[in-house]
Amino acid sequence: MESPNAGSPDVESPRVESSGSEDRGKAWAERCPIGEESPARREAWRQGWEYRKERGPGTPKMEVAAEMAGRPDLVSEWLEGFGAADEHFTGPEAGPLTL
Repeated sequence: MESPNAGSPDVESPRVESSGSEDRGKAWAERCPIGEESPARREAWRQGWEYRKERGPGTPKMEVAAEMAGRPDLVSEWLEGFGAADEHFTGPEAGPLTL
């Protein structure tokens, strides 16, 4: 007997891809040192992570960090998230930047 999905696109593929995307999306959550009890600080950290992930390496100007954090008291968390993402995406094999 033939499967009801025979000849149709693989039903499992989107779920597998989604799961992989979800795993990559959870990388920040696994590395964030800020707990759920501080949602604003945790969100600022995540935004710093996402900014670095999307834009690549390079040090953002303080004005950018302040604007992206949303509040002056969250700039530190935003920068911590940015730094953690930079370390994560650069990896130890990249080594220090030399001029």
